Amino acid sequence: MAGVGFDTKIYPTEKYDRVTFSSDKGGAGPSTMSEFQRHQQERYYEVQTSLTLEEARYSEMRKKIPGLGRIPRDRINTQTQDSEFQKRKQEHTTFVKQNFRQIECSKFVPDPKTLNVKKIRDLKCHCGEILTEHAGLSNSQPMNNVQRDIVEAYLIPEKLRKCINRETLFKSPPENLPVVPWSKDEAFRENICTTFGKISFVNNDNAKPAKYIRLSHTDSVDKCLELMDKHWKIMEPKRPSLCISVIGGAKSFKLDNKMRETFNTGLIKAAKTTNAWLITTGSNVGVMKAVGNAVSEGQSFLWDNDRITHTLRLIGIGPWGYVKDRKYLESDGDGKFPVHFKTSNIILHGKPVPLNPNHTHFVFVDDGFRNNYKGASEFRAMFEQKVSTPTQAGGLGIPVVLVILEGGTDAINDAMVSLDHNIPVVVCSGTGRAADILAYAFSHTRSNKGELKSKHEVKLKEKIFDAYGERWKDDEIDKNINKHLHNVKKCMEHRDLINIFPMNKHEDLDIAILTALLNSKAGETSHEIRHNQLKLALTWNRADIAQEEIFREDVLWPTGSLDDVLMEAIIEERVEFVALILQQNVVMKEFLTKQKLQELYERSLVRTDSIHLQKLMRRNIDSVKFSYDDLARLMETLMDRYDHDFEENPVDNENGKKFTPIGTPGQKHFKFPFKQLMIWSILMLRQKMAKFAWQMGSEPVTSAVAASRIYGSMAQNNHRSEATLKEKILEYRDEFEHLAKSVLDECHLKHQEKAMMLAERKSPTWSSMTSLQIAASAENRVYISSAASRNSIDTTWNRGILSSPSKVLVTVFFPFLLFSPFLEVNAMGEKTARTIQKILTFYTAPITKFTHHSFLYMFFVVIFTYFLLVDYQFFDITSIEIVCVVWIFTFIIDELYTLLTFPSPTFHGKIRDWYGIIKMVDMLNLLLALIAFIVRMISMETYAHEAKIIYSINCIIFYLRIMKLYTANSSLGPKLVMIKMMFDELRMFLLVLIVFLLAYGVASQSLLYRQRESSWDILRDVVFFPYWQLYGELDFENAMETDDTCIRTVNNNSRFGGYPDNDTYHTALRLCKQEYWLVFILCAGYLIIGNVLLFNLLIAIFNHIFTKVEQKSNEIWKFQMYFLTMEFDNKTALVPPLSIFPHFYLCLKWLARKTCCKKKSKGVQFTERHLEFLQLFEKEEMANYLRRLKEMQKDSTESKLQKRVEELFKLVEEELTADQVGGSLNHTLSPTQPHKLPRETTMEDLPLEANGWPKTEAVIDFAKKRDDKEKTVTEDAIEDAAEEVQEKKEKKKKKKKKKDKKQKKEMEDEEKINNMDQQNNAKPESEADKNIPAPAWDESSKPTVHFSPRNTSNGAGLLSQFLHRSSLQNNVSDESGDSEDNGPARGPESYNILSTPRRRRSKFQASDSDSDAPRRIRKKKSLRRVESSTEDERRTKSSFFKRHRSRQLSDTD
Repeated sequence: MAGVGFDTKIYPTEKYDRVTFSSDKGGAGPSTMSEFQRHQQERYYEVQTSLTLEEARYSEMRKKIPGLGRIPRDRINTQTQDSEFQKRKQEHTTFVKQNFRQIECSKFVPDPKTLNVKKIRDLKCHCGEILTEHAGLSNSQPMNNVQRDIVEAYLIPEKLRKCINRETLFKSPPENLPVVPWSKDEAFRENICTTFGKISFVNNDNAKPAKYIRLSHTDSVDKCLELMDKHWKIMEPKRPSLCISVIGGAKSFKLDNKMRETFNTGLIKAAKTTNAWLITTGSNVGVMKAVGNAVSEGQSFLWDNDRITHTLRLIGIGPWGYVKDRKYLESDGDGKFPVHFKTSNIILHGKPVPLNPNHTHFVFVDDGFRNNYKGASEFRAMFEQKVSTPTQAGGLGIPVVLVILEGGTDAINDAMVSLDHNIPVVVCSGTGRAADILAYAFSHTRSNKGELKSKHEVKLKEKIFDAYGERWKDDEIDKNINKHLHNVKKCMEHRDLINIFPMNKHEDLDIAILTALLNSKAGETSHEIRHNQLKLALTWNRADIAQEEIFREDVLWPTGSLDDVLMEAIIEERVEFVALILQQNVVMKEFLTKQKLQELYERSLVRTDSIHLQKLMRRNIDSVKFSYDDLARLMETLMDRYDHDFEENPVDNENGKKFTPIGTPGQKHFKFPFKQLMIWSILMLRQKMAKFAWQMGSEPVTSAVAASRIYGSMAQNNHRSEATLKEKILEYRDEFEHLAKSVLDECHLKHQEKAMMLAERKSPTWSSMTSLQIAASAENRVYISSAASRNSIDTTWNRGILSSPSKVLVTVFFPFLLFSPFLEVNAMGEKTARTIQKILTFYTAPITKFTHHSFLYMFFVVIFTYFLLVDYQFFDITSIEIVCVVWIFTFIIDELYTLLTFPSPTFHGKIRDWYGIIKMVDMLNLLLALIAFIVRMISMETYAHEAKIIYSINCIIFYLRIMKLYTANSSLGPKLVMIKMMFDELRMFLLVLIVFLLAYGVASQSLLYRQRESSWDILRDVVFFPYWQLYGELDFENAMETDDTCIRTVNNNSRFGGYPDNDTYHTALRLCKQEYWLVFILCAGYLIIGNVLLFNLLIAIFNHIFTKVEQKSNEIWKFQMYFLTMEFDNKTALVPPLSIFPHFYLCLKWLARKTCCKKKSKGVQFTERHLEFLQLFEKEEMANYLRRLKEMQKDSTESKLQKRVEELFKLVEEELTADQVGGSLNHTLSPTQPHKLPRETTMEDLPLEANGWPKTEAVIDFAKKRDDKEKTVTEDAIEDAAEEVQEKKEKKKKKKKKKDKKQKKEMEDEEKINNMDQQNNAKPESEADKNIPAPAWDESSKPTVHFSPRNTSNGAGLLSQFLHRSSLQNNVSDESGDSEDNGPARGPESYNILSTPRRRRSKFQASDSDSDAPRRIRKKKSLRRVESSTEDERRTKSSFFKRHRSRQLSDTD
């Protein structure tokens, strides 16, 4: 961009970083502005810089308006002093120069340890710095030789000047340098601090510049904290609740992925929860880098007007001499705002390290030494001690926790120092070196004396040597080990302040930090300890820890000691804490006084999450400051009526004096404190707190309806640009609507009459409004359509009439039926309904009034129609006209009376809820009719026709008014809503249609007429023809064809000399319409778009409306019925025109009440006893509903998953136990008889996390205890199993002997049978052979059986025996298919020629049937089948059990 330049140096000079302006119109040449112009330009820029973001946004809009510049003129003219930024900068610079010092070495003496260098310029002083980097020589400004000689004479001692000077810097150092003494007291000089400002890291462009300061190690910590508070604004916008100091390894530190994720998540969660400060050394290495990366992942910004602040404050307190490229941070005395600084990830051993770009603040501690890591630990310890010191002792009172990851020996020393100052320490074990050493010592130390057993002490020495012994000399090993062992033991003396956090096992580092804080006592009294612990638990939102560890039964809390914590819990929406505190005998009525409520609103209005409330107050009451009058006005705009409900002081009957409640003298209390809390929660959009206050307060049904009313009004007041906020508010409204309906339905299920009483009750909590009134004004159709609300509306509609509407209609025409049992009427508390009561009940019921009104109104419409069509006289006023006008007048009186008596709390609410646009049109129509009659009376002859026009319009409205009667019908009532919604959409549709209509109309008329004179006929033709063509009236002859008549007339006039010349003739000819071909094409396109596209779009819109309304038709009709019922409930028994008489009587009665006959008392429907009874009833049903809802949530998916996890824990425990028992007896224990071990405790008894899951430590401890308890049970199980196995073996032996005897006997029987078969060998074939089927193969393919010669004699007997045994074996093997071998499925066996089943390897077909076998063989087979089936069943059960157990594990995984 021409004329604008940016300073892009990585390490810029002292120029302030800004955009510079010039008057050049192009190029990059030198500016031609004068000095005055340049000063004005600088002034202009300073003023523009001081603008807020909102003002800067409007500057672009101002520029485009003529006469306005980017900046208002008054801002430039009136701002004669420096800008606010310059003021703050000047104050900052002055404060730093007055209170902080920096140390420089003024005497260069080479350290004897660094003489082995190649060049003199590499020699290091005792301070650790080379000569060229000492003060005076390290300046970036060039110096001449004289100046350099002067500086060298000041820095270099006289003995060394010959060897070390500017001419010998690149030479080798001499072997024998003169020995010059050096001491820091002599060499170090303190100067005014010039190193401060802001660092803008080039590597991190998206980050806000970090503030930094360089100070001496002897400077005051109090001044440093004052700098951070007043000038760095580190306490804004919220004071920190915790300070986390992280120390550990540097260059050798590493974390694996799991540990890194655990550390980052826990640290950021702890820091964000408590708005904590994080403290490291600030370098870009080791633990400091890990903390910086964690902060980078969770960092965000807070926007406070025009100021940006970090949500996470990471403070680096490190040594100045160990910062890489530190010279670029120095300034000439005014600081650098900012300095562009480039960091690096390259770490060199023994060299300074770069800064971490994720830190937000740096405090560089200068002890004079350079290139040395030490120097800041003491100042950091004092800083942390000052932060943790109570405010009464001059500190900040912010708890400090030290977190150790890995670390060297300095980590052990820092831990020892912190523990000496009662600062708790969290040791992250598993990270190595110092952390593991402290964790080992902690686990083997049982008391605060730091004593270890000899074997553990030896092991601890080995750990110390393994961690640090590599760099020690041999003669220093024992000394260093003992030294660090002593430090470790010293740490163990404060064992109660040490908390071990295993990084490999846990994932809640923030809980470990909270536990460390809760265990810290810091020398406070017991009450202060509990109070601070409660605040910490509140900050962490751990109500479970507060309930277990803080609110114990043996702890007594003084009155008022929990007020500040309760106030903070309410503001932060910690619902669990509010409920927990209220359980400690804290009464909300005593706590929430007028002063406390004012404090609650004032503290809330300054928060960033109250912007919506500020806008709401500004729009409705034009104020953003809280006062009770403003709150009342705001609530009246939201729900029509509001009372503060201050509790009046009760009166002592004996003395007649008023007294105040105990504990809060002189303070105003609220009758319904939970109502005030719920209103505050709703206005602040704290839905959880609002639901809690609703649950704890009185009248849950009415309160839920009121909450939905407030939310609905808030949504209506939102601007259309706040769509997201409006959706959120409407979601909250719907939730309370559902609660109100659900609780009322629960009451209706228990008792219908009491549920209707709840709907009709005038609530003392909500300004004597009924829930139906509030729901109607909020358009809460869901609540009004509930069962109890419907019954209440129906009861009011019938008003004691128990008969059907048809009988009511008959009784209206035949009133004498009232004296008969035809019409049934409720006695309403009387024993029987008397006749006069029956008559009065009938004629005062809204349904009767509606019936009378409907018929009389229809009669009026008929009379008015006759009058308008037949009886209207232009020069006379007839009697029918007078009757109609009087009737209309009674309509007006009746409408006004109904408006005034409608049950809305305010007049504005009456007009809004009942007197809508339709009622206004109706009233206007009635007034027009009276006006027409009056005008006709004044001048009958003149305005007779105009009066009839008005009467005609009146007639249209009167007929349309008949549709109001349709509201009483459940089918026609919702149709009226459909028509209304369709009219709204039709209006939007016409806006689209008119565009195409005008486009076509103008184009077609311009083509049909070559030229046309100006007249209103043009507008008519443009709109008239295209509009009717949409409905099919094309009328091409008149619309688009040539006007032959006009042309013929022009020609005739021309023929008879009507036109003097040809130009006039052609002009007249052009005024005639002439057909044009393009008009037909345009008409076709217009009709396609209009008739096909737009009309189908309109049909689709109407269809959507119909579906939408039809789905909620019941809700809509009940909502209409409520207003209809309330309207006719308040009407007089006589309807127009007879209603004029009761209206006249009521008017006289009202005047009498206002003047002389005032009413002394006003009756009430429910007394306090009745209201208390109803309140207890609805509170009980609300509890039942919430209890049932909670049970339903338990059966949800999450609850099922949690139950499944618990079952998995149990299953794993059982498997572990079974493995222990079955590992040695796997071959003996039967799977069908699992050994059941006793279970004394279950997993449900274990402590749970906040999310409902069992704690991992508890599960491990539970398993260990179970193992110890089940050892004895396991041994008994082993002995029992061994005895059982021995008994089974003996049983098997006996069974085998019996089986052998039985088989021997069977063999003998078979031999007898074979002998008998041999004796009957003379037969040609056996009986069995006769039934053998014919072979299916050829004779040549028959297999042959060969026998040996010695067996030929008894071959038939051997063959029969062989076949019988084969049959037995095949049947047994075939019928035991569920054996353990799990072989493949077997098909049917084929038959062989001998009709006996073969073995599976045979080529013959075997038969499944064994009907041809002898009876004893079949019996034997059946017995074996039974045994086989029993064994198979047992094996099947065992395999099924194993598969089921494995499936449980796999499904759970």
